[in-house]
Amino acid sequence: MKDFVIGLDYGTDSARAVLVNAHTGEQIAEAVHNYTRWSRGEFCDALESRFRQHPLDYIEALKSVLHGVLDNNQDIAPYVRAISVDTTASTPCLTDENLQPLSLKEQYKDNPDAMFVLWKDHTGVAEAAAIEQACHNSQTDYTQVSGYHYSAECFWAKVMHLLGTNSDMRRDARSVIECSDFICATLTGTTDPKVARMGHCNAAQKMFWREDWGGFPPESFFEALDPALVPILRTLNANKYTCDKPYGKISSALAAELGLSCDVVIGCGNVDSHQGAIGAGVAYKRAMINLGTSGCCMFVIPSEVLGGRIIDGVFGQAESCIIPGLVGFEVGLSAFGDAYAWLRRTLAYPTVEILAKSEKIDPETRKTLVDEVLDNILVKLGEDAAKITPRLDAPFATDWFNGRRSPEPNQLLWGSLMGLKLSTTAPELYYAIVEATALAMKTIVDHLAERDIVFDSFIGVGGISQKSPFVMQMLADAIGKDIHVSECKQSCALGSAICASVVAGLYPTIEAAQQALCRPIIRTYSPNSERRELLQKRHELYRAAGKFTESLI
Repeated sequence: MKDFVIGLDYGTDSARAVLVNAHTGEQIAEAVHNYTRWSRGEFCDALESRFRQHPLDYIEALKSVLHGVLDNNQDIAPYVRAISVDTTASTPCLTDENLQPLSLKEQYKDNPDAMFVLWKDHTGVAEAAAIEQACHNSQTDYTQVSGYHYSAECFWAKVMHLLGTNSDMRRDARSVIECSDFICATLTGTTDPKVARMGHCNAAQKMFWREDWGGFPPESFFEALDPALVPILRTLNANKYTCDKPYGKISSALAAELGLSCDVVIGCGNVDSHQGAIGAGVAYKRAMINLGTSGCCMFVIPSEVLGGRIIDGVFGQAESCIIPGLVGFEVGLSAFGDAYAWLRRTLAYPTVEILAKSEKIDPETRKTLVDEVLDNILVKLGEDAAKITPRLDAPFATDWFNGRRSPEPNQLLWGSLMGLKLSTTAPELYYAIVEATALAMKTIVDHLAERDIVFDSFIGVGGISQKSPFVMQMLADAIGKDIHVSECKQSCALGSAICASVVAGLYPTIEAAQQALCRPIIRTYSPNSERRELLQKRHELYRAAGKFTESLI
């Protein structure tokens, strides 16, 4: 049987595609494209927590990765049945009446407010606080779907910030589109906001959409926040579509360019971490931890088991999120790999600013040396940190380098390092930061356990799970559960491929497709009881440091 599907995954730094045999799960080809403008740091200001991405980065990546998996497989191209996509979220962009991002217009091509507002952008902190307070004052508290908090990482805070701080945007914006929906619209040639299909997971967890509310909150709720939100709201399709539903057919122009059939079905867009959970094999009692720039813990619970309960302190909770028919949850850390990357950048300062500019060695050797250092800093730190004998009085840290996401969101918090001495080494600093991220995950797991939500095991996916035994063992020790690592290196893209196989009609449900296509476990990290006991005590230091930090904000 010749049936193939393509899964597209748009992450923070790059996009990737996988071409998969829809019956065996065999990965035929993979392609990755780094965002050009993003890699140069354009339109961003980390000091202001402003992180924006130009739609041209997404469009160029789309063409690049699709050609990357198909150009050398033209014998397979006619048998591709469907393509599904996931992206970071909430990552919205203001558009004109034809769903064209304003940044694609000449007058806005260099305006950060006309770009896609990346998930980790925290410029809307004040707006998030105003929205949260309005929800608490409302007869229906709409923040119940996000743990009774609302984050600057979520949709309405970002849209409200853009409209409230940029008069040109306020005048010219006609609609708004999420990144995943934009990719689907691009694939299908959709230009009508009312026809565009909005992915259910993002709408339900980050936009206050809920079926038993009749969709979004009433217009009066948004009118009180900012009247400019109301006309934007009216352009959004009232219906929301889960990841097992079709968005439409591929555009004839794109099909011709890629050698695909015009009957290729495009699946509705999804959140990258949700798709990663599907690709990892998430199921009831088996949670997924996606370890990338951030750390997302995803899990699903049958509604009859949950019994209608709302769990406080989660980032998202909604019916038919992640897997249709189950209640999906999202919790996690705003900075996971980003916290390690901070230390890498800090330690690499002399390499980048001195060695890379040295004229005492030839350019080729200089570049080779710089690349070698940058590529191996975290590897070496991990190897040496693993040799450190754990002790109670070692340096310790908090992990909020980009604020706190769960269990109580606060984007104003900052990370910290404490207990430093003249004898403190770089591996000890790395140890402390890794430990902090593990203890943050323990805080989340403990919070859920106190509310009778427990897991038999976890599945780790993402680059860190594949590359860092030290981090994975620390996590297992902290949360006290086995963490299994999937063979799949691109779980989000595989999750999209799994959804594509359902959209194509090759499997009746996501669960059935998972059974056929998910990759096996290649390694398991089990808790070390001796270090776990010490970590329990270190967790008290972590919590005390956190309270101290909060007292200063």
